[in-house]
Amino acid sequence: MASPKHRLVQLAATSGLELSLGFDDSISQAAVSTALVSVFRGKFCDALLSNRKPTSFQKHDVLYDVGANDRTFFFLLSGFVKVGTITPDGHELIYDVRKGGDVVGELCASQLERRDRAVALEDTQAILVPYGEMMVVLRKQPYLMDRLVEGFCRALTEAYEQVNTLAVDDTVHRLVKALLRLAANIGQRSGQMVDIPTYFTQEEISQMVGARRERVSTALNFLRRRGMVRYSNHGHLNLDLKALESYGG
Repeated sequence: MASPKHRLVQLAATSGLELSLGFDDSISQAAVSTALVSVFRGKFCDALLSNRKPTSFQKHDVLYDVGANDRTFFFLLSGFVKVGTITPDGHELIYDVRKGGDVVGELCASQLERRDRAVALEDTQAILVPYGEMMVVLRKQPYLMDRLVEGFCRALTEAYEQVNTLAVDDTVHRLVKALLRLAANIGQRSGQMVDIPTYFTQEEISQMVGARRERVSTALNFLRRRGMVRYSNHGHLNLDLKALESYGG
């Protein structure tokens, strides 16, 4: 029989996937997954990865896809991976970009069949850990289970905030918050600006914002005219973090 803490973890994850309350379910799932990333870092990560060999993925490789039934966590060592899903009307939604030190595939903790997908944006290395093996580690180190439950609770709070943002913000504010998330997750400081070290098309940015590409293009031009967003010679985004934070308020 599953322990009370194990059941609580499952309940927390399942509750998170039912946050929609009238919003598209994929938006709710996006918020939960993004918030859960911090749960699997630090000591929790160290306890799982010792003596495991990495797997290599090339740019554009699919780590896992919607509908897969493998319950495997991917702990990234290097590279960049976009995490998202396909909405019921057939559109791709990108809800996070992960880098070395992050994990992808965490929603398999609450689902037998995957409803999200992960694709390498650049050459990537990851250590694969099956869900069953992760639970064995947790049973041997109960203090990690306490940290996991606390992390799930924090994640659900953050997920509610993200869903509320998608419900009430206009396209420009949603774009600003998406850019700030990119800066926080993978940005590299360059003077007063923050560089995003991998290339994103406007279509991919629109998939992060959850709006049509034309609207996001207009919003990007609005931010560029005000000097909040620039492009490098390689087409990478350069962000004025202070100005974006002030605008996003």
